[in-house]
Amino acid sequence: MENNSALSPACALFERFGSRWALLVLLTLDERGVLRFSSLTRAVPGGISERMLAATVRDLEQAGLVARTVYPEVPPRVEYALTPKGGSLVPLLRQLLEWAEKNG
Repeated sequence: MENNSALSPACALFERFGSRWALLVLLTLDERGVLRFSSLTRAVPGGISERMLAATVRDLEQAGLVARTVYPEVPPRVEYALTPKGGSLVPLLRQLLEWAEKNG
């Protein structure tokens, strides 16, 4: 039996993007740039709930793909943006989407 350790990063990547929301959040941030939470909620296609968006951006932040910036204001202002790591993933995601459109 062959060693599957080389597949581990790929499997982890597909597991992280098992949710369509992660893909849509990354693509939305790429297209629109820095967004506040409420603006991101409205901008993500498909009508994402605030609860699902909060969980999704938390996962993407932990993965190092999205940066969350909190400004010490009243009321607090929180902005989300792609990190360089997240930005480097977007062209690959777009290629995957293009492939899916041609072969789906």
